[in-house]
Amino acid sequence: MDQDALRELITDHANQPRNQRQLEYMTCDCVGKNPLCGDEVKLQIQINSQSKQIHDIAFIGRGCPISQASASIVTEICRGLTSNQAKLLADHLRDQITGKISKSLPSELKSVWTEIEPLTAINLNPARVKCVTLAWHTLRHALNNAGSTEIID
Repeated sequence: MDQDALRELITDHANQPRNQRQLEYMTCDCVGKNPLCGDEVKLQIQINSQSKQIHDIAFIGRGCPISQASASIVTEICRGLTSNQAKLLADHLRDQITGKISKSLPSELKSVWTEIEPLTAINLNPARVKCVTLAWHTLRHALNNAGSTEIID
């Protein structure tokens, strides 16, 4: 993806964030904070107890455009996925950005990955990696810990 298209994607999500709201009912939520730059993302997730699908997901946050756009993308992508599928995507994104070798994604997630993959093309210095991954790390933490939690990343 060229940097102009990527910049447009980030700008679109940062200026018109999707699902930036408070949920009335949630199964789990987590606040992720990056104290080095002040980025903060609170994800609220409603999971269907039988299917384990994410029924609804929203965020409240503040910080740089990249962190807020990434949170917006999380909410768009993960609605309708199972908890395990969402965690696989979060892990895959982290591995791609940090250069770790990761397992290939299951075939049902490959088309979803194409919507997330542009985040890996951001020219990142080490301090900006957390801007992209904060919402995804917060998602994983929320899904692994029922109730309300907080992480400082």
